[in-house]
Amino acid sequence: MKLFLIIILFAVTVLSQTEIVKPAKQFATSFAIIIDRTTYEKCKEAVVNYKNSVEADNLSCYIVISDWKNPEEIKKEITDLYNRKPKLEGIVLIGDIPIAMIRNGQHLTSAFKLEEDRYPWIRSSVPSDRYYDDFDLKFNYIKQDSIYKLYHYYSLRADSPQRIEREIYSARIKASGNQEQKYEKITKYLMRVSEQKTKKEIIDNALIFTGHGYHSESLAAWGDERISIHEQFPQMFKQNNRVKFINHGMDDNLKEILMAELENKDLDYVLFHAHGDTDMQLLLSYPKADNITMNVEGIKLFLRSKLRTAQRRNQSVEDAKEYYKKAYDIPDSWFEGVFGDSLETADSLLNYKLDMYLDDIRKMKVGAEFVMFDQCFNGSFHLDEYITGEYVFGAGEVIVGEGNSVNCLQDKWANELLGLLNLGVRVGNRHRFVNLLESHLIGDPTYRFHSNIQDDLNEKIVLQRDNETYWKSALRNENDEIRGLGIRMLHNIRGEKWSKELKDIYMNDPSVNVRLQTLKCLAELNDETFREVLKQSIKDPYEYIRRKSADWMGEIGKVDYIQYLIELIIFDESPRVSFNGRNSITYISSTKAIKEVEGFVANLPDFMEKGKILSGIKGSLERSNIWLFEELIPHIESDTIKERTKLGEIRTFRNYKFNEGIKSLLKELKNPKQSIEARIYIAEALGWYSFNIQKNEILREIEEILTDKNLDSKFRDELVRTKNRLVEGHNDVMLP
Repeated sequence: MKLFLIIILFAVTVLSQTEIVKPAKQFATSFAIIIDRTTYEKCKEAVVNYKNSVEADNLSCYIVISDWKNPEEIKKEITDLYNRKPKLEGIVLIGDIPIAMIRNGQHLTSAFKLEEDRYPWIRSSVPSDRYYDDFDLKFNYIKQDSIYKLYHYYSLRADSPQRIEREIYSARIKASGNQEQKYEKITKYLMRVSEQKTKKEIIDNALIFTGHGYHSESLAAWGDERISIHEQFPQMFKQNNRVKFINHGMDDNLKEILMAELENKDLDYVLFHAHGDTDMQLLLSYPKADNITMNVEGIKLFLRSKLRTAQRRNQSVEDAKEYYKKAYDIPDSWFEGVFGDSLETADSLLNYKLDMYLDDIRKMKVGAEFVMFDQCFNGSFHLDEYITGEYVFGAGEVIVGEGNSVNCLQDKWANELLGLLNLGVRVGNRHRFVNLLESHLIGDPTYRFHSNIQDDLNEKIVLQRDNETYWKSALRNENDEIRGLGIRMLHNIRGEKWSKELKDIYMNDPSVNVRLQTLKCLAELNDETFREVLKQSIKDPYEYIRRKSADWMGEIGKVDYIQYLIELIIFDESPRVSFNGRNSITYISSTKAIKEVEGFVANLPDFMEKGKILSGIKGSLERSNIWLFEELIPHIESDTIKERTKLGEIRTFRNYKFNEGIKSLLKELKNPKQSIEARIYIAEALGWYSFNIQKNEILREIEEILTDKNLDSKFRDELVRTKNRLVEGHNDVMLP
């Protein structure tokens, strides 16, 4: 009996009602299960089984149990474990764990830009576990939500780092659906996963789906993704293996086909590129018309939806009807039956066939172990029901999903370092390189696919992150993904010291993924070498590299980029690349671009429609000039325009980084006649110009303003935040 008590006391530490179950085995790195006391008591056997499965994979595992009141006390436990040996590499948060709702950090997301002072806090804050896994970020606690007690609101401090660089990975195990069954669902999930992890699954079967509207439905972009995936998972292109690239336009009944494909028991991972919401995956568009009758029926369907929307919003149905009749010369007969039961039912069934809903997912047994949702809101773990949770806690084989808690950008490098999963790297260790506020893993982050590679890259990523010699040797590896990882790790060690070496790697490496990683590192340096390399990368054979190069040129704002962008706009085969080029040329200088485009078009072959080409490009440039110089800037400088309108115009510069708008923004930033709120908005907008060649001038002006000891405190905070953003650079340089 005494021996039993000694074992218990050794294994469990109780501090301030926090229990820590220590690892049963010692390995090179460790992992922690953070769980609330009720969930632990309800699911204890399953949690212990899960802990054992983690340790069976050579990872020491703690269980930390408490009645958690706020995120601060959890973070303290995590950092304490991190400072022990063996080194903590990741955590999973199980059950009812407090959720940090982040404010003043939208620049750390890929696309979320909701006005915090206009919308409810629950909507304008970002649910994010970066609070737990990035130890350098600094926050001010604001309050606990009065209704949703797990929600705790925090403001990212002005003196905090303004880039995410995580020390560990994290994930959530939080059931979706009927909350009365949450303990049962967590128990079933943990028991299933513990069993599944005993099997050695290799990646030899995958499904990659691209939905309507994704990257502007560019077939060039869609086709080029195959090249990148082939480099990362070459075995899937061999006999008896399979990767299916499914595009939304392949079949009118694609939803049921896709659901059947997802139930394939041989599937290993699924990647969704599509729009999304908290409770649905927006997959398909209306069937394309093949004849006149189908075109007419399509217009009728559109009209019915508009009239029903007007009725739902308590607007005049007759006014809406008259508008469309006059605007498009629509006959009355096309509006017949709008509110009839038969047509409403038929339209509803048609719409249901376009998207995947929670109930659809609950009917399936998804065969893949890993599912990535490159979709908005699908990872909204703070809600009772959310898409990623339905996949993970469903009846299928899904062990872990990657989703976004708020909306996200389409044009991002979704499969960055994804090939590491092919090399036995844990899903969590790969996800640690995804430094976005909204991106989260749901499920077991320690899961890894089997690999025959001799090196344990998990240990190397965690324990050898500063070993320059090791990562330099990785640059000579035949595997593209290992070379890419080597570049990323060396970049974190060397920084600006190896700019020219990065250029040499970009110019000579045959891998598109390696070249992308090299360009990303160069963009983080944002030096003259990077600006010169762009003149080569704008011609890269890989569509996404050309697309990003066009973006960067616009954000930098150098006039000598105009000639490269004009050629891109006219000759690039990808509409998305051409579109980005059009935007970027307006950011640099529409006035100067008009002169250059006239000369360029004049030298085109006579068989080309020069007039049409010239008028198309000049028209967009002239419209941009009117918008900037006759609307945006005058409205910002006006002392008579409504404040709300002015603030909206200022916010435009977050997305449209006009180089020629900086001078006016700086003038109004210093203007004491402007309201404090307007000056705060201007300061925030200038923080998005971290690539621009006028960045140092912006910093000088900010430093001068900061010398005023009587500044409004909120204005000072925003100036400091912007200063740090400009100095540190973009959180993720692959995003606008």
